[in-house]
Amino acid sequence: MAADFMEGYSTDRESVVPTRVEYNRADSIPRRVLLVALAILLLVGGVVYVAVRSIHTLGNSSDTLIHVGLPLQEQLLKIKNTQHQANFFRRLAQVLPQAGYEKTFTQLVNSEEDALQTLQRATHNHPALTVAMQQLQSSLATYAQTVGNSAPEQTSKAAVEEKFQAVHLAIATLLTQQSAAAAAARTRAVQLLYALVFITALLSILIPWRVATALTRPLKDFRRAVEDIGAGKLTNVASEGPQELRDLARSIQSMQARLREEERLRHEFLSQVSHELITPLASARSGSELLLSERIGPLLPRQHEVLEIIVRQVKELYAAIHEMLDMHALQARSLDFSPQDLPVAEVLVDLQNRMQPLTDKKNQTLDCNGAEQLSVYADPQRLRQILTNLVSNAHKYSPADGRIEVRATAQQKGVHFSVSDHGPGIPDALLERVFERFYQVPVSNSLPRGTGLGLAITRELVAAQGGWIRMHNRPSGGLCAEIWLPAVRNVEAI
Repeated sequence: MAADFMEGYSTDRESVVPTRVEYNRADSIPRRVLLVALAILLLVGGVVYVAVRSIHTLGNSSDTLIHVGLPLQEQLLKIKNTQHQANFFRRLAQVLPQAGYEKTFTQLVNSEEDALQTLQRATHNHPALTVAMQQLQSSLATYAQTVGNSAPEQTSKAAVEEKFQAVHLAIATLLTQQSAAAAAARTRAVQLLYALVFITALLSILIPWRVATALTRPLKDFRRAVEDIGAGKLTNVASEGPQELRDLARSIQSMQARLREEERLRHEFLSQVSHELITPLASARSGSELLLSERIGPLLPRQHEVLEIIVRQVKELYAAIHEMLDMHALQARSLDFSPQDLPVAEVLVDLQNRMQPLTDKKNQTLDCNGAEQLSVYADPQRLRQILTNLVSNAHKYSPADGRIEVRATAQQKGVHFSVSDHGPGIPDALLERVFERFYQVPVSNSLPRGTGLGLAITRELVAAQGGWIRMHNRPSGGLCAEIWLPAVRNVEAI
């Protein structure tokens, strides 16, 4: 029958294998990273472009100042000096008409016109300055054609001086404009460079933060979900975020569905197998106990000894099967709980009556003590199982003629149970490991070995009812197991 069940189990297991999740590139992490990288590239590129333009403006303004403004000012001073010489020779020509000074005057004015013509080619990018130079050149030509010491000559001379002032003003305006443009470009370039540094620093903080929120937090949720699954707990995984994370969430959910199905099949298998084992074990136990009671005939001493061994082994096997079934039911969260208000005094009296025959075998003293008015909210059967496991362990590891103490006191809206013995205790490094499944503390004596599930089941039973359990070595020797269970209904308890 078990083989037939396993064959069906294998077939059902193949049917729950999840199909492959379709991958959608529309919202994938690489695509998001690419879009963010492009946005950052455009932003930084725009800032750099404006900064480079400002630097070019600064360079052009500096070139204009160095290669146009300053040379123009120097050449204009030379032309102005030449104009002064021409005016001097004109005055000489008025005094000595026959000495040829008028010709020298004309040559100097013509040289001024040639110099202005040359300068105009260098100022073609500056219309206002070019127009001022053209007007000065025209005024010089008119001035050269006038006769000395006449009204037109005085008018032309005044016009030349006025045009010189206009050219000076145009050059000063050009220098002022280029200086202002250079200063503005320099300020803008510095500001943009500062902005670039700020943007870079901001992105260096924003990008890791975004990665932490977009990836790290979901991955932590996935890690916790996987840890819960590893601990036998079912959990919900939010399928949000990029496509890869949603695919991972669906894979985890599919894996959980498969694990639930496998857990169901395993539970059915264990239930069926345990039923197949418990039925003959119950018959063997009843038959061996009947023979041991000698109601159907006397036994020889050797026969009586062998039957005692058989009865003990059958009882241990029977208890081990029930422990494995309880542990499996606890992991699958299928163990039934019916919590109710229980008087602690009655629980301890029942524990005393049930465990006294066991402790009497080693002449041990079992002392159960609790306040009369105490009440605990727990499942009667499971609380009995918890206390029985702890007292059984204390009985096993306590010496003959030892003392086992069970105490119950009120503590933090609950009831605190403690089970103390005077045995060898447990090394401090192993105090937490005793609650692991199938773990057994190494011992050097001939004490009977169990399945290593008793304390693991006890912890699960306590936790399922909203309580906690812990162990510590007593300063005077021996081990103390402490349990806390709520005194009133706990809505968070299972």
